[in-house]
Amino acid sequence: MTYIGWNMGFRPIVMEGVNVIYVNRRGGPIRVIRLLTAFWNHTKHKDIIIFVRYFKFLSWLFRLMRPGNPMVLDIRTGSVKKNELVRKYFDTVLKIETLFFNNITIISNGLIKKLNIKKEVQILPLGAEVISPTEKIFRSCRMLYVGTLYNRNLENVIYGLAEYLSQSEAHKKVALTIVGDGLPGQLDQLIAEAKRCGISEVVEFTGVVPHDQLKPFFDSHNVGVSYIPLTSYFDSQPPTKTYEYLMSGMPVIATKTNANQLIINNDNGVLIGDSPYEVCLGIKTMLQKMNRFSSKKIRMSSQDYEWSKIVDNLYIYLCRLK
Repeated sequence: MTYIGWNMGFRPIVMEGVNVIYVNRRGGPIRVIRLLTAFWNHTKHKDIIIFVRYFKFLSWLFRLMRPGNPMVLDIRTGSVKKNELVRKYFDTVLKIETLFFNNITIISNGLIKKLNIKKEVQILPLGAEVISPTEKIFRSCRMLYVGTLYNRNLENVIYGLAEYLSQSEAHKKVALTIVGDGLPGQLDQLIAEAKRCGISEVVEFTGVVPHDQLKPFFDSHNVGVSYIPLTSYFDSQPPTKTYEYLMSGMPVIATKTNANQLIINNDNGVLIGDSPYEVCLGIKTMLQKMNRFSSKKIRMSSQDYEWSKIVDNLYIYLCRLK
């Protein structure tokens, strides 16, 4: 297996059996030539299956460059730009590029409807691995948020936690760790807001942590936070971390996007709105329910989201293309 992708400046990923080709992302239009050259040089065998995770403006070129190869276009997301006109433009470009492909996989039925794709497609759902196998103890509420800070309005989580703590004396029973970063300055802004609200002693900010170093955080926390703003462009996006929290035996405080509503129920979490008041209410409800949760039951209820099962189904689908 060969993977071709951008070099984003992060630590290189090494996986057994995978030849990883990183392409320098610097240089404006020149980087596109680099990427297309790498694609051409590593896809010369006509029998190989080419799996293209959607590249904006470039996916159709991959199809034209290798018309004889079995090729799949995979769509993980629509546009999440805040500007509605920009979102519609990029989603329209995506739909046009799908016309070049006979084989398409997509993350969810919700995204099919959002993009109004009429062609036959294969659902390739999001999944997760078990990051933490430990059985959680539910005597306190040690919350964990892992993900980007960009476009997530996480200050509402800070304000909601501050509102809860202002109403409660159980400060030792509640803590929050935020793992991740966003645009330059966003992490510092959140740290400043936590300090301004007087809750910096119960909120820890770690910045970016590589995926293979997340286990200690999932081991030491017992509640996941899947906070996604309730907007039309996020509504159909299955959240990766919701699955990872559940697979690690953690109940989840999750905003009630359509995607989260299909996953979270009374036995594995709490659904909330995206306002500070709703965050406060979610924490309060979670603490009231803590003694009802079982890590073992939460993991069992989310077994269908295991990567191994999803990969097995994908393998069957790819074999049919030959």
